[in-house]
Amino acid sequence: MNAASGAPGAVVPPRPVAPRPRLSVVVATYNRADLIQRLLAQFARQTLAPSQFEVVVVDDGSKEPVAPHLEKLSLPYTLRVQTQANAGAAAARHRGVIAAQGDIVLITDDDMQVAEDFLALHLARHPVGSRNVVIGGIRPDPAISDMPLFERWYAWLNNRIAASLSGPKRRAHGWQLFTGNVSFRREDYVAAGGFDKTLGQSEDIELGVRLEKAGCRFEFAAQAHVLHGSDHTSYEKWLKRAHRYGVFDSRVADKHPDVPQVDPWRFLFEMNPLARPLLAAAVLAPEASRPLTEAVMAAARRADAAGQTKLAFMGTSVTYAMEYLRGARAEAGSLGRALGHVGRYALTGGKPGQVLKLAQALKADALEAARAEHGHTGVKAVASMVLMSDGFRVLALQRLREAARGLGVPLGNHALRVAQTALLGVEIGKDVELGEGVYFVHSLGTVVGGDAKVGDRVRFYGNNTVGTAKDDGYPVIEDDVWVGAGARILGPITIGARSRIGANAVVLQDVPPDSVAVGIPARIIARRDTDDE
Repeated sequence: MNAASGAPGAVVPPRPVAPRPRLSVVVATYNRADLIQRLLAQFARQTLAPSQFEVVVVDDGSKEPVAPHLEKLSLPYTLRVQTQANAGAAAARHRGVIAAQGDIVLITDDDMQVAEDFLALHLARHPVGSRNVVIGGIRPDPAISDMPLFERWYAWLNNRIAASLSGPKRRAHGWQLFTGNVSFRREDYVAAGGFDKTLGQSEDIELGVRLEKAGCRFEFAAQAHVLHGSDHTSYEKWLKRAHRYGVFDSRVADKHPDVPQVDPWRFLFEMNPLARPLLAAAVLAPEASRPLTEAVMAAARRADAAGQTKLAFMGTSVTYAMEYLRGARAEAGSLGRALGHVGRYALTGGKPGQVLKLAQALKADALEAARAEHGHTGVKAVASMVLMSDGFRVLALQRLREAARGLGVPLGNHALRVAQTALLGVEIGKDVELGEGVYFVHSLGTVVGGDAKVGDRVRFYGNNTVGTAKDDGYPVIEDDVWVGAGARILGPITIGARSRIGANAVVLQDVPPDSVAVGIPARIIARRDTDDE
């Protein structure tokens, strides 16, 4: 739907139709005809040229279809409206993304408001060749002050999330994706399989986890923000949403048991110790503990009325978590199975699991180091690496640092980092992620800084730098890459799997998988021999 007619006799200027816009905005809508029109009007005032973007609206079976309302609008950009029977937000957004024609897709909600530079700010975060997923900020509409406590709590929570993601050395992750404000390459979305339409909630974080596993880089863009109001006023519906999130987060955790950040049982370990008995009560006796939940919420409302906002939000958090865990318990099906899930998280995801994770990581590192140095993993080869290899010692200290970080002991992480640098001559930033079997053939002089991400079985041959060129971000090095002596890899670039970086090369651009980078600045050529070496 590219043209629309207004009043009889009115002349509606034709909308420019870009053969292939750079950006596609996808908005799912349901029973919000007024709000979607408000948002479309704000898109008409964007600083990004109208020919550079399109908007795809998917009406998810609204009782009063939105298409007749949108046909009356005079807009300077391409607008396409699709209508489907009610199938849920995930299905509607998926349909919109598949229909999108732009290389970059931006998803937002129909109840959001945007500033005039919103689209331009998102698009600027997607330079040619990048595989970024950009999570924008969500700020509360000033009118949120008139909303019930539980909706104001959402705004407070969004502010806390934004604060945790802000800062030059902070890095967003897949489990933090939310569809209220996110953009990504359409190609990456399709390759990952899109939203899981079987999920009634949490389909956004589940997609984010798959995109990150596929090698996408996540960024938080506070300035590319939306304003979020709300038309939710029912406390009972809010509780039902909390329950549903507990159900569907459990399913996400089953799909991704290697990602503890999506496990609903983490709340039993991470929330304030004073709240944990209440959370345990919701799991052990879901129905009998409901009066406790209502008492906590009543206390939160009294604190709110008395101007004790922080206490009010803390009480609301406990109320939400209790109902959320009832949902997780319902999905588990029995108390025994629920306790089994709790035990699994304790052993693999939470602080009690750090020792097990440490042992598993050290084993994998020792085996890979022996394979790299000796070509096999016999007992003598592994023992010699553990006892004599500086490359393995670097990793051993790194795994201890990761355990300290997981246990919430930042001073331990810092002390081990100092020892790593002083004794072994390699400097690894406190937020660096190292995969299994990373091997420092010669560690002296190597620096891996910031929040660089290094995949499995990567080899560094000494005096290497993995850092930033202009404080614009750090590299991602995929699996099985070899980095020659003296090589420099700089900036928010991706070094594709199985690539080889030549000695003393300075790499400032993405390197495709199975490539060779040589020279200053590096030029890229295809590997002729990709057999295992």
